[in-house]
Amino acid sequence: MFPPRAPAFRDPLTSPSAAGPVDADAPVRATDNDAALARLSAVQKGYLTDPFIAQLVPRAHLQPARPPLINIGTYLRGKGLDELVESFIHLAEADDKKAQIVSVGAGSDTRFWRLAVDGAIG
Repeated sequence: MFPPRAPAFRDPLTSPSAAGPVDADAPVRATDNDAALARLSAVQKGYLTDPFIAQLVPRAHLQPARPPLINIGTYLRGKGLDELVESFIHLAEADDKKAQIVSVGAGSDTRFWRLAVDGAIG
């Protein structure tokens, strides 16, 4: 009467297999690694300045550059977030208030270290 149900999709990154237990954090780490590699590429190609990213990427000097579109997207996203964070900090300072930013899921984000070196945060 009803059509048969299709088998459930099994995500190879989060489904148990004969190879071993499920690593539910693997997709999150993969996303973080991809973002760090994209930032490293943008730095290597001169789109961004980040003295800390190479320290977070294993064998940074051996990593291949990403295509220009990835570098441009990484630049735009990074600069946009930097400007938002700096604006928030400056607004708080203008009102003689303290600002606190909680970066959830930041992974290998170097923003805190870059802002600290630039003197934007104290």
